[in-house]
Amino acid sequence: MPNLSQSPFPNRNAWIGLAIFVALLHLIGLGNHGLLEPDEGRYANMAAEWTEFDEHDWKEPVLSDVGHYDKPPLIYWLTGSSFLAFGRSEFSARLPSLFGGFLTLAGVVLIAGRLHGARAAWWSVLVTATTFQFWALTHLLSPDMLLCGLVTLGTGCALQATPGKRHGWLWWIAGALFWSLGWWTKATAALVPLGALTLALLITRRWDLLARLRPVRLFLLILLLGSPWYLLMVSKHHELWDFFFHRELAGRVTGHADGRRGFPGFHFAVALGFWLPWWPVLISPARRHWQTWRSASWAEKCRSLPWEVVAALGVIAIFSLVSSKLVTYILPGLPYLAIAVGSVIARTDAVFSFRQWPARIAGIATLSLIATALVMPGIEHSLSRNSSVRLPIAKAQELDARWLICDEFWPGAEFYFGEFVWFVDVKNLMQVESTRGQVPAKHFLSKNQVEPLVNASDGPAVWLLQYRGHFQNPQKWARKLIATRPDPDSEPIQVGDFYLWRVR
Repeated sequence: MPNLSQSPFPNRNAWIGLAIFVALLHLIGLGNHGLLEPDEGRYANMAAEWTEFDEHDWKEPVLSDVGHYDKPPLIYWLTGSSFLAFGRSEFSARLPSLFGGFLTLAGVVLIAGRLHGARAAWWSVLVTATTFQFWALTHLLSPDMLLCGLVTLGTGCALQATPGKRHGWLWWIAGALFWSLGWWTKATAALVPLGALTLALLITRRWDLLARLRPVRLFLLILLLGSPWYLLMVSKHHELWDFFFHRELAGRVTGHADGRRGFPGFHFAVALGFWLPWWPVLISPARRHWQTWRSASWAEKCRSLPWEVVAALGVIAIFSLVSSKLVTYILPGLPYLAIAVGSVIARTDAVFSFRQWPARIAGIATLSLIATALVMPGIEHSLSRNSSVRLPIAKAQELDARWLICDEFWPGAEFYFGEFVWFVDVKNLMQVESTRGQVPAKHFLSKNQVEPLVNASDGPAVWLLQYRGHFQNPQKWARKLIATRPDPDSEPIQVGDFYLWRVR
């Protein structure tokens, strides 16, 4: 970025330079590594199946030809539309996440600019864009980044809605629509940042912002606008009543079926690592105000707290109370922390110059992120169960494989290999019986079906894709296939954390 120390800051050139920098930083490496398992592979698989309009109902998400209702469909619709527009690739698969990142930055501009001014808005955008977790999730296909963008922009619009102003309601309605689209992305997870934001404004006694946000009305409108897809699904498949309320709502609080567990402070530890390098900037001002804060009255203590920091901590705290835990969950709290950091930097009258510490932090973060983008293609297949299957499948295709048997459920295998993929002894993915175009037997085999099916495959070459963790102690069905392979003395082909065996 250019040295801006000799001109009014931020001027138009500063904003243009920032926009170009952010775009380039988040485009670098966007499609240069394979889809990571299982999440990226699953979302890409379902988006690709959404485009098969002749086989499936476009309103109902499908995973490996089995109805899959864990998430509302917006992320699949956007990713599938990206495939239709730009072709199937890792780059097009991740465009919805990049779009969510840009929506987040737009929301940051609205919030920080409204409350702290243009200088704080400029710095808040730079802080957000160079924070490790934000950059990482613009580079991964996940509903979390899209959710973050929609609810942050929703907050930004709602906080523009000054009561009594002619256009106030238009801003608020726009904010409510973005929040509702957040629900269509990840359902009840969209309510966590709303709850954290509301609590933060109550604790810090920001009645002016509460009057703009109107959280109760916003909550009710989100439920109203977010419910049609759920009502349609349960009207078609009555068994989804129990699935939605027991597994997806209560189950995520008390113990999710997918076993996403963590210690009580899991999300706080995640924030300490993934919200680097900027959160330590807040330590110094907090220490300076500590003595004054201790001697203030209770009301003054509450009012002196930065609501943005309280909101960010609230997101972390709420997700820490639920049983289901993933490192991506707390992302919607990050923009608030970034705004707090941006406002602190703005009060120092800093400009973007490498003679000053904010620019140096941004520079170090940028180099670290670019290095990560360059390293990822070399390690994508060596990340244990999160490894991409792109390279081992490319090797199997190079060896003229026609069918692929997987000893774990790697959803991305279909994205790379096509329809001729079998998953063996995978837990039952069936959620409803009557999904249109549902064919579980197309990709899922029991362990007793494998050997007869392989033996019946006279023509095409069949290869086994084995996870490295099963190499020393393969399952019985896999051991049989390996023992009876055409060339019993041949060694398997290792590609990172995977082994390839020709079994037919």
